[in-house]
Amino acid sequence: MPPISGKKYLDQALTQIKQRTQAGEKVAVSFDIDNTLFDTRGRALAIGKAFDAANGTTYFKGKTSKQMGNDAKETAKLVKMSPEHAKKFSAFFFQRFFKGENYKNDLQIRQTVALAKKAAAAGADVFYVTARTEHEERFTIAQLQKAGLPTVDSNFVVSKPKMKDKTPEYKAQALDTISQQYDFVPWFITESRADIAGVQKLDTRVKTVLLETKFSGEREVDAATPIWKIDVK
Repeated sequence: MPPISGKKYLDQALTQIKQRTQAGEKVAVSFDIDNTLFDTRGRALAIGKAFDAANGTTYFKGKTSKQMGNDAKETAKLVKMSPEHAKKFSAFFFQRFFKGENYKNDLQIRQTVALAKKAAAAGADVFYVTARTEHEERFTIAQLQKAGLPTVDSNFVVSKPKMKDKTPEYKAQALDTISQQYDFVPWFITESRADIAGVQKLDTRVKTVLLETKFSGEREVDAATPIWKIDVK
């Protein structure tokens, strides 16, 4: 069976959003943030430059965000770190990746940012369900506002209480809570196959849509998952 077109599904959902909100229904949509609305390779580059400065190395000198990887391990490999430095960089990266001060280095993913704005224009409330923590939420809100995204405040930015909380379980619960408050919630979009597989396993009531990019990973998702392929250059 061929994959379900995420682009077609989302276009149809936008039409339904407009029709339903005009009929008086409450409608919401939801998005992941990291590597869904924002490309985190700019953040990875900034962390890499800070690593160089702290360790007297030059791995990231002259590098661009497009030369960064999806995580610390991939980034270390791409810049050809020594095994000793790669291990040190992994810890350095983890400590800083979810620090709110570093979010400003992210780059917008224009297709998904545009979709969020279209959904709002059609009458939907837009939620941001993220693995970032509540402690850093003020930075998340500032980043979303700077990008001109709609419905950005603490009511619509849903962050993990603690970093140690398991992401799929937390997201599934958050999505179910949103679905209980609205008549129609046609999508939760994320690039992470692992998150989608985890959320689907928990039978959340919100349809998950895979934003398939170079960040998505290899995890299997349900065959009925709409897949929206975009090229994040």
